[in-house]
Amino acid sequence: MKNNETSSTAFNSREQQTLARRARTSALGPSLLLTGKRAFRYYSFCFENHTRLQVCGLLWRVLILNIYICVLITLLLKSDIMALKFPHEIKNVTDEEDKLIKKYYKDYIRPFIRVGPAGYMSPAGYGEHASEIYNLEVRPDDIWITPFSRSGTTWVQELVWLVTNNLDFETARSVPLVKRYAFIEYPTLKAENRADLSTPGNRATYEDFKTVASVKSPRYLKSHLPLSLLPPQLLDTAKVIYVARDPRDVAVSFHFAHILFHYFDKSMEFKEFWNLFRKDLILRTPIFPHIIEAWEKRNHPNMMFLFYEEMQNDLRSVVERVCKFLGKEYSDEQKQKLVEHLNFSNMKKTRVVSTEEGGDSELTFFRKGKSGNWVQYFDEEMQKEAEEFMEKNLKETDLRFPEVK
Repeated sequence: MKNNETSSTAFNSREQQTLARRARTSALGPSLLLTGKRAFRYYSFCFENHTRLQVCGLLWRVLILNIYICVLITLLLKSDIMALKFPHEIKNVTDEEDKLIKKYYKDYIRPFIRVGPAGYMSPAGYGEHASEIYNLEVRPDDIWITPFSRSGTTWVQELVWLVTNNLDFETARSVPLVKRYAFIEYPTLKAENRADLSTPGNRATYEDFKTVASVKSPRYLKSHLPLSLLPPQLLDTAKVIYVARDPRDVAVSFHFAHILFHYFDKSMEFKEFWNLFRKDLILRTPIFPHIIEAWEKRNHPNMMFLFYEEMQNDLRSVVERVCKFLGKEYSDEQKQKLVEHLNFSNMKKTRVVSTEEGGDSELTFFRKGKSGNWVQYFDEEMQKEAEEFMEKNLKETDLRFPEVK
């Protein structure tokens, strides 16, 4: 009996232990589950934040690296390390050409050079800085005026500046264009191939290509170099306006300019100048390749190609086109006022150009400005030469100069 009681007590004790274990287990399950969820959330939080910190750290390092690279590239671009190689051949004129040039050009010390396939005639100083000019910075809000010399440059400069400066006639009448525009290659024209510019009558105040970078935007730039010698990104970046003029009229005007700026003696006859001009022995010649380079780019959205003769025939129409090209709108009355300001006789009266900025006080920068006036300076023999000159250079292009009305 005693053994049975002991056995029953042991059984009950084991049963109670089992029930107790079951109770503990059933209670522990939810507790462990809750703890597991909390642990999962905790470790997930830690993992996510650790990952975020890693990502943030990585992004920060990438940002610092990009800034470093940008600074490095900027410094390299400002140095000669990453400068584009000037792609054109530069060579001295021949001995025979040099003798002819020496005969007429005053203060001619070093031989002129020829540049590129067209053989553009340039002073020796240009060759030393050709790469610098070719690598000039071009800004999207730049406006470049790039015609051949004596083709209406001043006329268009004044038009463009006024259109983009709210028709500020007061400033236009008081501040010369040489202070409103930077003349890119001007420094290459002086020194060994120019009369001393420090003397009265030869003084100039042009910005040069070394200071162009410091000019505040929007910049107004002028150059008589052909497009092939200017920065290759020019047309894809900035607005460019080119003016072409009948080369026979250019020759007449260029002859006077050479005397005005003391390149030649006043006694030089036009016939002598014409012979040099048609043989491409005058500064910046040959003229036809210069014009044709721009003509072939006339349909580029950033290029406006004008004819001097168009400006003479219908200046109002040209004003309309320039306003549209530059994205400016003015009333009909304002446009008419601009046309009157740009009237050739009015331009001669303003300080747009004056002898103070360069030239001979006995001469005038503005002459007649008439197209077709060349016939008064060409004798019969010269007219025949001019006809052959035009025909030879126009036969492989669709370029034609408008007739003057």
